[in-house]
Amino acid sequence: MPALSIHKYDKSNPNYVDDWISISDIGASFYGKVLTLEDYLEVENRYVQTIEKILTLFNINSLEVRELEKSFSLQFQKKTSLLNSNQCQLYQQLDNGFLLTGATISELIRFNLREAVWCRLYSPDLQIHFGYDYYMYVQSMDAETLEQCKEIIRKENLYYQEFAFSPYQMEEEDIPIFTYTWGDGQTNPPGDYHHDLRISKDDPLNRTYTEWSHFDEIGHGLAWEEYQATEQKYLQLVLEVLNFFQVTEITVSGGLGFTSVQKLGVPAHYFSPQEETLYQKIYDYRENIEDWTIESFHIQKEDFSTLFQIIFKDRLSTWIITDPLTIQFDSSYRLYLSFYGHKKEVQQLVEKQSLYWQERQPPYHETVDFS
Repeated sequence: MPALSIHKYDKSNPNYVDDWISISDIGASFYGKVLTLEDYLEVENRYVQTIEKILTLFNINSLEVRELEKSFSLQFQKKTSLLNSNQCQLYQQLDNGFLLTGATISELIRFNLREAVWCRLYSPDLQIHFGYDYYMYVQSMDAETLEQCKEIIRKENLYYQEFAFSPYQMEEEDIPIFTYTWGDGQTNPPGDYHHDLRISKDDPLNRTYTEWSHFDEIGHGLAWEEYQATEQKYLQLVLEVLNFFQVTEITVSGGLGFTSVQKLGVPAHYFSPQEETLYQKIYDYRENIEDWTIESFHIQKEDFSTLFQIIFKDRLSTWIITDPLTIQFDSSYRLYLSFYGHKKEVQQLVEKQSLYWQERQPPYHETVDFS
């Protein structure tokens, strides 16, 4: 499956490695000149126009979002990725399987180039991928048409390199999107089957979301009282689900990530002494353990609330794996539950907290393994 990398670097000049590689480089000097926003946008526009012309060449009117990664909150993106209000609305709506048409395709090109998101854009005839250092890839089954893409790239004053396949090509098993339905759909049948539910605080039927999606938006439009009310819903749900499945101990080991109060940028008084104590204990475990596969960190039932509070506040990232279920949390303030059987009972617990559920595999589904 032939592919082309698209880049702005003239590799005949050995100094190309000193060129800028990210929107975050605006304000720095390259080749004796300060990179301005206008300079950056001029290059970004050429990338976008290249894709628009290639899509026209292939007669493609829509692309699907695949394997979407949103690493940061909306508030963070506003500050660092220079997203305007319309782009912010689209950012909140994005999800795997989201169908892009018209201007939204161009916006997703910009989002990826600005590192606001990472995803693959898919159609049966063409895939678009994004790599490090401002590289973009197009991959097609049609080698002849791909030759015509080279002329488009040259006319946009960009450069290309041909590959047998894109380094980010999708495996066959990844091409079908994760199937899902909202409400009481039967994608996951009831009974003693493996079920996946994604829990959100916002009504997904509108395909729109509330303004905030991350704890660090406290003080930036998110009121503490509003955050607390939502956190309590999630916390009560998790505790009731754990109680329902009779989980009395949680083990954490690999896959631990930590964020300090300073890096999070939220005043320290929003974190309780109990949260700080447990955070430090888990941090010390990670720093001192030689082999987490042999020795794990065990959390007893009385500390469940504190554990999930530091997870919800993005101080700690980890997945929770127990015999009857797994629990995961993503950067858009969404909770994932994977379990066997008892589908209706779990759905009722979600609805009891005025939260919303969707049948959907978790973002780190490869880690979910039931014995």
